[in-house]
Amino acid sequence: MTKQDAFDAWAPSSAIWSPWAKPVLFSQMDASSTDVIMTPNAPADVNWGVDSDRATAMVVDLPGIQGVTLALSLAEIGYRPVPLYNACPEPVGDTAIVDVRPIMIALATSASSLVGVNLPNDAPPAFLLDANRNPAAAPVPGQFDNRSISLPTDFPSANLLLSRGIRRVILVQPLRAEPQADLSHTLRRWQDAGLTIVALATQEPASLQPMTIPRPRAFRLLWYNLLAKLGLQSNPLGGFGGRLPMPSSG
Repeated sequence: MTKQDAFDAWAPSSAIWSPWAKPVLFSQMDASSTDVIMTPNAPADVNWGVDSDRATAMVVDLPGIQGVTLALSLAEIGYRPVPLYNACPEPVGDTAIVDVRPIMIALATSASSLVGVNLPNDAPPAFLLDANRNPAAAPVPGQFDNRSISLPTDFPSANLLLSRGIRRVILVQPLRAEPQADLSHTLRRWQDAGLTIVALATQEPASLQPMTIPRPRAFRLLWYNLLAKLGLQSNPLGGFGGRLPMPSSG
């Protein structure tokens, strides 16, 4: 399977949510990622989602390949996974702040399984993020800095979701806590427009709990996107990732 085949499996041109899928990891796949045979993970428990109707969307903010594993199970009950991973893998020989290669390999190796589900083009979306996207650890000079963030522009607007019949959003996280700061900007906009936000913690007894998103800092500032990207490394091929310069020897 080529990297184009893998991307087409996760973002078929006929699916209404495919324009939001990020091509970053797909564009950097090679034979070492597309030809790997991985031992399939056990299907994730999605009994809490079985009764969800077509008025519900998902935002899956889980670390590493946990999001991909859950996405395949969500596809089985009718949700269209939409990968929003936008951190680049490190070049060979470098060390990255965020290890996204396992996610890239999981996307490649599970593509054929996703095709076999045969989802309808208007299936409700499940947006996938890496919860490890922006760790607090300080980067080291010479390291490949691929920390990333999600922005409101990475998601459909509230008006578009509502026009498609979406009325509720389930936020899936490891623990029942406030959403990460970057994601709060998107969820608060949706909440203000009338969408109901519900939380689901995968590491706690499965139950859906209503969630109120507090107003985040710099909310709706015109220059928020620029402000949020300060200190992050943009990659010329798209997404985030670049080698931090070594200090000069003087």
